[in-house]
Amino acid sequence: MPRFVKPILWVALTVNLWVLLIHLVVNRDAGGQSLFSPVAILTAALLVLAPALVFLPIGSFLRAPFYDIEAVLGWATLGFVVVFFRPDSPLSHEQFLALHLPLTVALASVTTLIAYAFIRRIRGTADRAGNVLQARRVGYLAALALVTLALLSALELLTPFNGTLVVAVAVLAESLAVANRRAPRRAV
Repeated sequence: MPRFVKPILWVALTVNLWVLLIHLVVNRDAGGQSLFSPVAILTAALLVLAPALVFLPIGSFLRAPFYDIEAVLGWATLGFVVVFFRPDSPLSHEQFLALHLPLTVALASVTTLIAYAFIRRIRGTADRAGNVLQARRVGYLAALALVTLALLSALELLTPFNGTLVVAVAVLAESLAVANRRAPRRAV
């Protein structure tokens, strides 16, 4: 089999699984059925398998410890919460955490990739492990900032000052982490 056929088949399978998942959620109303119905069980399995087909090759490429598992579980949990979760109005503390924690992890998996691309472009490929660690840190800070901004907006508390303050805190946290890493250690 030629080398280019395997990635094409992988992409085709991934796209078909995502299309099937969207079909089950939108057209078959998988979230409105019993959790033990065949449609809900297939949807739950696809909520794990579809992100796995996306993030396993990425994790293999990055060689980042637990990135693929973290991303798959984050997206699967977020999907499960969005599809099968029937929240109260207003959200209880438990429901709030059940939504925002997987949202943060799922966003961090994407923002880590974006940060890795920028860091690799700026620093080059000399220190791949350092690039991945810094990208993870930046990715989580960006995800926390985005979720905080979305939360403030949902609560109608987002102002230009609050938004700037959230971004400034994230930038300051990254600056302190970089400065602490580069500071020479003194023997005590």
